[in-house]
Amino acid sequence: MDIYDYAQTKGIPTGQVLDFTDLANPLGPCSKAKHAMRKALSEAQLPPDRQTRYLRGFIARTEHVAPENILFGHGSTGILDLLLAAVKPGKLLAPSPLPAWRARLFERHGVEPVPFALPEAGGFALDAARLIHALAGADMLLIPSPHPMTGTIAGADFLREIVDAVNGTHTILVIDEGLAGFASTDSPVEAAIGSANMLILRTFSFFHALAGMRLGYALGGRRVLDLVRSVAEPGPVSTVAAAGALASLRDKGFRKRTAEFVAGEKAYMTAKLSRIKGIRLIDTGCNFLLVAPEKPAADLRSRFLQRDILIEVFVEEGGRELIRLPLRGRRENARFAKTLARIMAEGRTA
Repeated sequence: MDIYDYAQTKGIPTGQVLDFTDLANPLGPCSKAKHAMRKALSEAQLPPDRQTRYLRGFIARTEHVAPENILFGHGSTGILDLLLAAVKPGKLLAPSPLPAWRARLFERHGVEPVPFALPEAGGFALDAARLIHALAGADMLLIPSPHPMTGTIAGADFLREIVDAVNGTHTILVIDEGLAGFASTDSPVEAAIGSANMLILRTFSFFHALAGMRLGYALGGRRVLDLVRSVAEPGPVSTVAAAGALASLRDKGFRKRTAEFVAGEKAYMTAKLSRIKGIRLIDTGCNFLLVAPEKPAADLRSRFLQRDILIEVFVEEGGRELIRLPLRGRRENARFAKTLARIMAEGRTA
């Protein structure tokens, strides 16, 4: 259930619902992106630039790649959707837990991913040797960095080992960098464009807060990009979306403003939630915290829903239930903290 489904079911406006399943930048799109999109509306009568040449040129110069190594699509999920249709993986390996939107995508393609658990006891870290051992016979390997549920980042040494392991095999390696703007990550762009079976996915939905524009892109070599095109050439990017994306990338101060805002809200929530008995906090280093009740709390999701708050809950390998808590604005964060305190107090008196 997303925010629209829930609001319709309850018969209330979406503005009355707090969505703590959304990983988008709490600052929203930067002012330069909003200005560029408003300006682009004056050219709404023109067809979109099929080459998205200005945005493509900027990314090519920034990443030091050729323009033909870039493929745009309707979000990174849209590109992955086409890749799954092209490859039809019998065995797909992905670090678990999976976010709901990835699980739905795999289900639609009839793919049941082989889970690769990231245990909390190990700091949710990726183990290259263990992952390579599990790779035998895999048609596809999906590595999110940062991981959207645990915040795990694939480091440079880990990525080198994985790239070496899949080179020369039939396994397609997909590095999903959807949340990379919120953390310092190593992006193996050079390896991707020189490989026949590697793809890097990026989106403007989360860090740039342009989810309504449905825009993402892939970096890779010609063979793997042609695999995507063999199913369907992604449709042209909206003129408004391309303008907003380009302006957001050019806004050099946006990353600093976001980092300062997230750090401030993280400190606020850490202070507030640390006063609640019966929970433990885990800082992921990304734009969200993990909240771990020390004892099982009965049906946390439905108890938050009773207060019109959507949350994402998952069970880690050891069986512990965790709430993924994306940082939002101060009023929203305060309401979450107050609600959690009440729910935990109810559990102690039950």
